[in-house]
Amino acid sequence: MPEKDQMMIFNSDELSLLKNTFAENHVLLYTIRKVFLQFPLTDVEKGLIRQAVNEQVFNVLKKRMLPELSPEFPLGQLPSLLTTLTDQLRAKDAEEMKLQFEAKELERQYLEQQFNKLKDLDADEKIKLADLAVIGADHISNYVNMTAYLFILGYVDPSLLFIKSLAGEKAESPEAQKKRLMRDSSK
Repeated sequence: MPEKDQMMIFNSDELSLLKNTFAENHVLLYTIRKVFLQFPLTDVEKGLIRQAVNEQVFNVLKKRMLPELSPEFPLGQLPSLLTTLTDQLRAKDAEEMKLQFEAKELERQYLEQQFNKLKDLDADEKIKLADLAVIGADHISNYVNMTAYLFILGYVDPSLLFIKSLAGEKAESPEAQKKRLMRDSSK
């Protein structure tokens, strides 16, 4: 069950973890972004990931970027990658949605793969982000791949910006952080 007055998917312990890990730590956020967008990492960046992304940080990032439904989420805060299909499902039939479903599954597989990479920097990456942007002769594959590519590009940065926003500044007290988050969530 969510905490009393919990307004978002993160409880107070997770918000504290976000603050302690990411407040004023833009280098870590950019390094995590490099993992999710498959940019090469320096040895220093690999060390930073290995040092900073423990199991708790990993779980909080996954809760935001690749969430699984949980009864622990507050009312109105059930996140899912599939919600991006809502409007299309109202307007299109099953045949018209087929390629959207394929793209959404590719997006999910890609994010799962990159979370595995975040956990094990030596893990294979079978789905290559750059390959999804290549336009070839097969227009159906082009559609699925480009849809997934554009979704991923438009999803990673806002997800990390949300984490950055929640983390706030180190000097901000937990009470001030909670007040700011409550104020921001009512906008």
